[in-house]
Amino acid sequence: MNILKKIILKIIYIHWCIKTTFYFALFGSHGVSNCIEIMPYPFIIKFLRKYGASIGESCNIERGLILHRPDPSKPFKNLKLGNNIYIGHKLLIDLTDEVHIKDYSAFGANIQIWTHTGDWTFDRTDENEKIEPVTIGKAVIVYSGVIIGQNVHIGDYARVGAGSVVTKNIPEKTFVAGIPAKEINKRKF
Repeated sequence: MNILKKIILKIIYIHWCIKTTFYFALFGSHGVSNCIEIMPYPFIIKFLRKYGASIGESCNIERGLILHRPDPSKPFKNLKLGNNIYIGHKLLIDLTDEVHIKDYSAFGANIQIWTHTGDWTFDRTDENEKIEPVTIGKAVIVYSGVIIGQNVHIGDYARVGAGSVVTKNIPEKTFVAGIPAKEINKRKF
């Protein structure tokens, strides 16, 4: 049975190789992003790496990863994940600028990480974008439903409560929650 499972997984992998190549040729980087979003979890990391992401060892990325604004030539070059990262279902990552997540961090479901905001007049004659990276430290836990804005740095060992909106830096070993996220307490080790 183990040999049959390996054969089936190899066939499925080849299917996704063909599909991502075809979608990249036909629809560009957004086509590859669409493939990643519906891809079975055993293949997600391989294809993220293939298209430019830097991902460490022992990471687990659940199905439904949404990658917004991928680079036209190297779609996922702005995604930098350390070792032992867990990413829950339906996480949205804006790749307009770099998103760097350090070792041992974990993310619940339905989280959004943004590296840009847009502002323009009604007729779009005065378009302005603010584009800045996001850095998330080591051993950070971000619970479900959180929104993280651009230019945010979350310090090592911090925790972000479910449903929070993070617009400012979070010091290390701090638990924050709320809209906007505010310090609840310092974590003691």
